[in-house]
Amino acid sequence: MAVKKTTNEGKWVTAGWGLLLVGGLAHMLPVQMAPLLGWSLYGVSVQMAVGVLSVVTALYFLLGNE
Repeated sequence: MAVKKTTNEGKWVTAGWGLLLVGGLAHMLPVQMAPLLGWSLYGVSVQMAVGVLSVVTALYFLLGNE
């Protein structure tokens, strides 16, 4: 039984996979990604935000999104 996804859900899935890609690149290429990941606002760096969001997204995909 196939479930039809809405376009809004499809956009979030695409954004989630893109975030996982950025997180993987940051892990594999830390020196090259350092200028981007070093930015911070109110003590929260881009690296921390990408790390937390990519872990949450990965768990969402791995545990099922039902």
